[in-house]
Amino acid sequence: MSDQFATIITDAIKQLNSLELPVWQKTDMFSTTYRGRQENVVNIVKTACQLAYTDSTHTVYELTFSKGCPGDTDADHYLNEEITPIKLGKTLPNMHVDCKYSFYAFGDADYMKDIEQIVNMAEAKGLNPEGMHYATKLSGSVNDLFDYFNEALSYAHEHIRHYVMEVTISVNSPSVSSN
Repeated sequence: MSDQFATIITDAIKQLNSLELPVWQKTDMFSTTYRGRQENVVNIVKTACQLAYTDSTHTVYELTFSKGCPGDTDADHYLNEEITPIKLGKTLPNMHVDCKYSFYAFGDADYMKDIEQIVNMAEAKGLNPEGMHYATKLSGSVNDLFDYFNEALSYAHEHIRHYVMEVTISVNSPSVSSN
């Protein structure tokens, strides 16, 4: 929530694009899409959030993670890339984040056991999951949150054919102190 929002967003993406990333990437007028091996995508998205972070700016990130869409085949070869850490030459912040997410399993009749397992994984990570209408709220460090995303998506990859996880992350929200 800054009058410099466009610069904040584009600078973070430009910093990432200056690196050799092991993913397919496309930016359009709505978003940036990263496609590739799950661990690489999650790490790149976390890094983008960290690069856009400043101490005094309320920032909201909208993310979608998915698997199983039959028409999504662009650059499939990136799905087999090695796990590659991002090397920026600087330390990135491990800021506090608040998050709400919804996990949707498609085509599985008994999906609630998988969603329960995924939420329990957040509890084990210390992210204090709280139920809310059609979502789960999490709170913790950005590193713990994205480590959890990797674990949850790995579980989902092994147990669910087609899924989508919709995520909203908020940093420095002025409404947190009023809750």
